[in-house]
Amino acid sequence: MIGAPALQRLTDPWRHGRWRPGVQLAAAVAIAWGVAVVLHLPESFWAVMSVLIVMRPSAGSTLDAGWNRVRGTAAGALCGLAGVWMQHHGTPALASTLAVVMLLSFASAAAPGLRSAPVAALIILSAGGIPGQSALQVALLRMAQIGIGVGVALAVSTVVSEYHAGARFDESCAALLHGIAKRMVAARQPADAEAERIHSGTRVALGRLAVLADGADLEARWWRRGDATARGPYRDKARLAARIFQDAVVLDRVFRQARDTAADATWREAAQAAGTAIAGMADALAGRSTPPDLDELGRCAQASRSVPSNALLAAPLSLLFDDLRRLQHVLGARSPSSA
Repeated sequence: MIGAPALQRLTDPWRHGRWRPGVQLAAAVAIAWGVAVVLHLPESFWAVMSVLIVMRPSAGSTLDAGWNRVRGTAAGALCGLAGVWMQHHGTPALASTLAVVMLLSFASAAAPGLRSAPVAALIILSAGGIPGQSALQVALLRMAQIGIGVGVALAVSTVVSEYHAGARFDESCAALLHGIAKRMVAARQPADAEAERIHSGTRVALGRLAVLADGADLEARWWRRGDATARGPYRDKARLAARIFQDAVVLDRVFRQARDTAADATWREAAQAAGTAIAGMADALAGRSTPPDLDELGRCAQASRSVPSNALLAAPLSLLFDDLRRLQHVLGARSPSSA
């Protein structure tokens, strides 16, 4: 019998969305192949290829890629059909194929929505080799299979719409901020080499967070048209998380360069207030609490400006306070009065 820890290890990848994209893609491939076979369409792999091109990890990004694929495929297919028609009327096959594909490749470099057009045109222009079917008939059959692949990808993404990039973004952003807060109030400061390694890892995490933010905003645009989330709040959260990380790095460097004053109660209080504020914002992102009260951090920033010996703290604390307040505003909370 599988114990609870082992069962949790097996279910966690699914719950956190790490297995869902693979299952989603495999299901879409099987369905597209099955539809093509049921309809007795030859060369069923063209439907599968369209699924592989269109599918993305989230429903919103799949829909966005799918519609771009539809537009690009339509343009490429029409140009491919024109090339087949030219070949039917005596134009050399190699010349017409190269001309159409080169023209669409040039256009796709300027218009990202046409990136799939050269591929679609090449699929159509390479039609032939099916007994009893003309090149034009084969081209139309391939167009139908491309349409099946795109339609299946969109349908599967819609059915599996519980896979929200927004929830994954909030969870990842909260974990990142919790890590920053924990290091802020740690009793032992890591060595310089270890600190740089930690910072490098955080920068990589911020890059992944930016990718998640793009997917989350795409889902918001597709599923909640007209809602405030369509304006890109996840990108705003990712940008502010990066700024909070930069503020924390500056504050950490200030502490390191002023070791003789780090034992001062004011400095310890400032570090504690900063860590508490960041941790509270992480909990708010994860949905475990409301956005924190930033008054204590604002008071520390104000106090550091009025004491000459603590002047080094003023700038990083003020910047951190301002960025946390902006993130609080993005989360929908009432911004506290400036200190």
